[in-house]
Amino acid sequence: MDSERIQRAAIALMARDHADDVRRLDPILGRGESATLSPLVPPNPFVGDPTRLIPGECVALIGINPKLDLDRKGFQQFEIDIPTACQASYARSGDAEAFSPWFEKLHNYYDSDAYYGRYFTRLGNHIGSAWFTSPGEGEPANVNARRVLRDHVLKLDAIPYYSTSDEMDPERVIKAMHGDEALGAHRKLMEAMFEECRPRHLQVNGKTTAGSMMKALFGERGTFENIGRGPSSIEVGWAEIGSHRLPLFIHGFTNVSSGPQSRQAFLECAAQFEAWLD
Repeated sequence: MDSERIQRAAIALMARDHADDVRRLDPILGRGESATLSPLVPPNPFVGDPTRLIPGECVALIGINPKLDLDRKGFQQFEIDIPTACQASYARSGDAEAFSPWFEKLHNYYDSDAYYGRYFTRLGNHIGSAWFTSPGEGEPANVNARRVLRDHVLKLDAIPYYSTSDEMDPERVIKAMHGDEALGAHRKLMEAMFEECRPRHLQVNGKTTAGSMMKALFGERGTFENIGRGPSSIEVGWAEIGSHRLPLFIHGFTNVSSGPQSRQAFLECAAQFEAWLD
């Protein structure tokens, strides 16, 4: 794995003037007048350490974009203070080492206080139960989830900028991804990560905005089909990100009742996906 390639691609996004990028993109990406993107927070390129993943065996997980939550404990420190300090240091020195604290935060995310359990713990345990490890008897739910995510999951978002709500228009995002420099840098980072980590499949958490984006950006037309019903319904097909071709597994958002909230509902989703893949 060429980890330096991933780091270079990440820095190309992290070093940009994110406030200027967000002000430009916010009215472009929104369903209405605004996508509710925040210029306060630098982009989140990914979380986790790609070098821990086993190419060909790991799973890629993509959501819409990170949630702005200024009141969440540690949010100011981890998502604003550390990244902006790195950006300022890089602007003064031009030395890529200025981003080391930011990369340390990203790489150690699942073992640190930056970990957002409300979003990640259910997903981590679902993925672990389906393909890796389930929580042990008496083990706290977040312990297994953190372990699974750290060792087996490539996590990033369709859009790297924080927002207060899901107000993005997939068609506008697709157009901007091919024409805007900031989203173009993010796309190149995605391609570098998928080509180097070669995940076995791409799992999309959310059928509407995120699923539509991934299908339109990277999906192969004519390969998609819907399977199942209710919370266990999924959409499957094939995608190509960079030079890496892989199956795409789209399910409902796990934190709402219409999605696979329960372990059993997700295992049904995963079983249907594996049956289709076979």
